[in-house]
Amino acid sequence: MSDPVVPARRQPSVLLIVSLCVNIALIALAVSFFMRTGMPHPEMHEGKRALSAQSLMRMVPAEEGKIRAILEAHHHQIRELKKTALQAREEAFDLLQAKDFNADAFAKSLAAVQAADAALEAETVKITAESVAALTPQERASIAGETKRPDRAELRRLFRKR
Repeated sequence: MSDPVVPARRQPSVLLIVSLCVNIALIALAVSFFMRTGMPHPEMHEGKRALSAQSLMRMVPAEEGKIRAILEAHHHQIRELKKTALQAREEAFDLLQAKDFNADAFAKSLAAVQAADAALEAETVKITAESVAALTPQERASIAGETKRPDRAELRRLFRKR
């Protein structure tokens, strides 16, 4: 009698194994990414409220139109100040990379960066002041209750010597 024919056992494909390994690695990468960053939640920053025009619009939705109008009135100025601050930083970086480094020119460029940042911050504070002034006394009292008051530890951390 003849021996029964035993079918040859199929070997797993190398490509299949590599594909499964890559998929597992991608899943692990995605899980680690979401574990580190977490899913963004709007409530995430509710504990630390700042007095910016955007946060005022969230805290007092009834006055969003007024605050948006204030933002629009300052939009061009803010845009120009941001452009100026970016240009000052680029100039400082260019001086830093220069083959013939000049310490005085670099110091002047850093002073220009500081001045541009101060002008941008001043305009931002002006927007905040106008936005708060547009609110009713009751809305301002509500915001004062929701806004985190800076404490000494935060101020020390902000102004500590390094």
